[in-house]
Amino acid sequence: MKCPYCGAETRYAKCEYCDSVISQSATETVNEMFQDVTRNVTQNIVPNITINQNPMEEISRKKKSTSIILCCLGFFGLGGFHRFYTGHIGTGILWLCTAGCFLIGTTIDLVSLIIGKFYDNRERRIAKW
Repeated sequence: MKCPYCGAETRYAKCEYCDSVISQSATETVNEMFQDVTRNVTQNIVPNITINQNPMEEISRKKKSTSIILCCLGFFGLGGFHRFYTGHIGTGILWLCTAGCFLIGTTIDLVSLIIGKFYDNRERRIAKW
């Protein structure tokens, strides 16, 4: 809206340039101020917020250090014990019979454990040391 006194464009009931009061209903003034605040929040604050994609993600009671040690046994011919420990019985038997799927599966599991992307049989992430 334009200030009737100085002609400047203003957004509020009080001119930002000449400080004169412009007659306007209180509801319109509050709505304009609310729109300005909303615009500032969405432009400045919202992009800086990081949102957890899965806030209800559960953490397993199984220990990461124990899983890593059991996984390393796979490199000595005892593959699959970490899978038994985390509740993956079927793949534990497979890893035991095939020497950790010829060490490829054991290596993948070890990397997954180290970076924190290994889950137990109930889809809970193994993160506690």
